Amino acid sequence: MMLKVLLNSNNINKEKYMKKLIFRLTILLSALMLFPFQAVEACTGFIVGKNLTADGSTLYGRTEDLEPNHNKVFKVHPAKDNQAGEKLIDEANGFEWQLPAHSYKYTSVSDVTPKDGIFDEVGFNEHGVSISATVSAKANKAIQKVDPYVEKGLAESIMTTVVLPHVKTAREGVELIAEIVKKQGAAEGNIVTIADKTGVWYMEILSGHQYVAIKYPDDKYSIFPNTFFLGSVDFNDKENVIASENVEKVARDANSYKEINGKFHISQSYNPPMAEADRSRAWAGIKALNPDAPVNYDDKYFDLLQSSNKKISVADVMRMQRNRFEGTQFKPLDQMELDGKGIPQRGKVDPVYKYPLGNPNVMEAHIFQLKDNIPASMGGGTMWLSVGSPRFAPYLPYYGNITNTYSAYQVDTTKYDKNSWYWVASHIYDMAAKHQKLFGNSIQEKWKALEARLIEEQAKLDEQYAAAGGASSEEVTASSMARAEEVFKEMKALEAEMEEKIKNEQTPPSSSSEPSSSTSESSSTSSTSQSSSSTNETSTSSSSDVEKPKPNETSDTLVDTATGVRLQNADLVKANLKLAVKKTIEENADSYDITLTNPKGEAVSQVSSTLVTVPVKQGATVESVYAMKDGKQAEKFDFVLNKDQTISFKTTHFSTYKVNYKVVKEAPKQNRRGFLPSTGEKVTFLGLVGIVILGVVIFILAKRSKKNND
Repeated sequence: MMLKVLLNSNNINKEKYMKKLIFRLTILLSALMLFPFQAVEACTGFIVGKNLTADGSTLYGRTEDLEPNHNKVFKVHPAKDNQAGEKLIDEANGFEWQLPAHSYKYTSVSDVTPKDGIFDEVGFNEHGVSISATVSAKANKAIQKVDPYVEKGLAESIMTTVVLPHVKTAREGVELIAEIVKKQGAAEGNIVTIADKTGVWYMEILSGHQYVAIKYPDDKYSIFPNTFFLGSVDFNDKENVIASENVEKVARDANSYKEINGKFHISQSYNPPMAEADRSRAWAGIKALNPDAPVNYDDKYFDLLQSSNKKISVADVMRMQRNRFEGTQFKPLDQMELDGKGIPQRGKVDPVYKYPLGNPNVMEAHIFQLKDNIPASMGGGTMWLSVGSPRFAPYLPYYGNITNTYSAYQVDTTKYDKNSWYWVASHIYDMAAKHQKLFGNSIQEKWKALEARLIEEQAKLDEQYAAAGGASSEEVTASSMARAEEVFKEMKALEAEMEEKIKNEQTPPSSSSEPSSSTSESSSTSSTSQSSSSTNETSTSSSSDVEKPKPNETSDTLVDTATGVRLQNADLVKANLKLAVKKTIEENADSYDITLTNPKGEAVSQVSSTLVTVPVKQGATVESVYAMKDGKQAEKFDFVLNKDQTISFKTTHFSTYKVNYKVVKEAPKQNRRGFLPSTGEKVTFLGLVGIVILGVVIFILAKRSKKNND
């Protein structure tokens, strides 16, 4: 349809149009060929009922996880009157919704590319309704066949923008979503939390037209990553349960219906098998808030509603959202490369390395702290917001009745900007994650100290405003703006201090004061982390993927002069280890059998992280580097190409390493497919179809252009 509209356009210059269209299609098809199709789902929500909190407040919120270097802005949208017939349109999928006569004022933490989806995600409206939307989830294949998701249905990208400005209560929000899903369908599965002065509603949009929502109990807590968690509910309890009519029927029709303890169990009926990354975050979150929780890592499923004898504070929740398996047998998945372990292949489950709550893909995190004595006009409480990953960024509190946000929150660039809260936070993250030995826990401890002070101050403000019956929008806006300005100055000073420290330590790469968008992407922690909670990215080896080490033959380097192999690691030298290398040359590969022995002549295989540098064939292009086991390629390593015709990679063990070279094939004389991937890359069927379409379009346009010229 898009092509039809474009081709029928007669109001633009034909020559310019053809060039633009060909260019866009080429880019589009290149993307289709070179990138895998997968839904990126990686958020973790939580709720803590007020009976379980240290101060009697209700806590709920989420980490918004997708990918590093994804800007988020914090804004206030004023109330407005809408013209008759005006529609809200989701440019991401074409969903349309008729706007009411009036839209209320609301706050949001939004994306900066609305054509790819608005993703307002989280905020307050002027009536004290708050929302966190969404935690993505997906029904199993059998369910989807019976009640498939609707292409132009309601999606996360528009959820908050539809709901928050148009409801006066949390229940109205749930009912509005239910109405839309019933009539227009859902484009995807989602978990939504909506709250007001009466409490929190937890809602699962299960399939194309099925949903269940419950009024959340005050004496429970929950952690929910990207899978459904609802168990058995009382569908006859209309006061506390809102559900679609056919939620059980769809499960039965799909032969996916399951009962536990004699009752229909929603999540077990609708879920696919639990992904490892969902399991790791659910388990870690439950145990972080209650170490005594009776859950095991390998449980078949985790109940939504958890109990605790421990009182939970805002600080506890902040720690949970930063959790990286501290005090457990597991280590964060993004730590693998820094530990010299490489990156696991897609679908591989590692017994030690798991996907953490505090992962590199967190773009923002928020915590609603709702109190009975704070007026609805102020939101009924505060939202603690960390723009950027809270691992190395601070939380700041905001009441619901602010009328503006600090300017640094509103910079909407898609690359680094020194005046942007998100980009400065992202740059700090990249430096801290990459240079862990240099900074340790100092960055996070700095922000924890700030947050401890802010929590204490906020509690006093809450008491003051509760006693006074509230505070004006002008007052809370001015104070929050001043606080944000002060903290942002601290962030900028910290950024400069870290840059200088890295420069002085001569730890590559040194960072400029204004890195480009790719600067952050070069971070080993960020760039090699998973962009999905449910899948692991396949590792690749190229000179552009990894920071370029600068090996040098110093007192920290062992050298085998016969082969030119160098091992840079001071620990090896201090231990008086001896290096021996046997090189085997093949047509399209070189193998290096690297052996280390101690002074007693005993072989040493496991060592601390070591930078290995080996020569490569003149004029050859390195395709991959593997450790060999039993004659087979066992472990793949990222590598960099150095200027002296060598490559470097890091390892913690020694055996035989194989350097594979790309096989150079002569291009066919009649090859006109100049945009095909290079040797070794796969062309998907969809990509080939796209190429054919592009050829047809170019042919049609060429004929039209010729006709017009004639």
